[in-house]
Amino acid sequence: MKIIDISRTLQEAPVYYKDEPASFSLSQSIENGDECNASVITAGVHLGTHADAFSHYIPDGAAIDQMPLEHYCGKCRIITVPENSLVKVSDIKGRLSGCERLILRTGGNSFLCEQAAEYVAACGIKAILTDAVSVAPDDNEKSIHELLMKGDVAIIENVCVDAVEDGDYLLFAFPVKYGGCDGAPVRAVLIVE
Repeated sequence: MKIIDISRTLQEAPVYYKDEPASFSLSQSIENGDECNASVITAGVHLGTHADAFSHYIPDGAAIDQMPLEHYCGKCRIITVPENSLVKVSDIKGRLSGCERLILRTGGNSFLCEQAAEYVAACGIKAILTDAVSVAPDDNEKSIHELLMKGDVAIIENVCVDAVEDGDYLLFAFPVKYGGCDGAPVRAVLIVE
């Protein structure tokens, strides 16, 4: 069995233009005579590799601690789509047979169009992951997120699949259990038997 980490290190991950970068400090330091090191992190829940809860865009949607865990664990498929573009239905059609969770390799700069989001939901995909900071372009975030979420598709953004080939894998990508929150960090890994 081989484990492939597809999470980004928080300090090195691309930051969505509306977000503040994470900051780190030590509340206790062995170097300063304390018994142990203890870190404090200040970061938005949508930084780095993270999951969006349905409540991120849907007022009565599930918070991250209420999201179905089966969305984040199981068979998945990585596919490469055109870079620097809106991902269209034609870019993914015919490539999702038997796919339960979808990882888009976009070069970090392609996003779903509305029709592709509808298609992903109609195919019964449980989760969509992307190597971009968002599944949607900044001028259409709300509509695309809502189409996926109302179709019961979990969203994980900002994964790193640069060194992983297209194909089928086993995914484990559970979000941190923040009560009532609209998102949470994820440690996403692929398993190769």
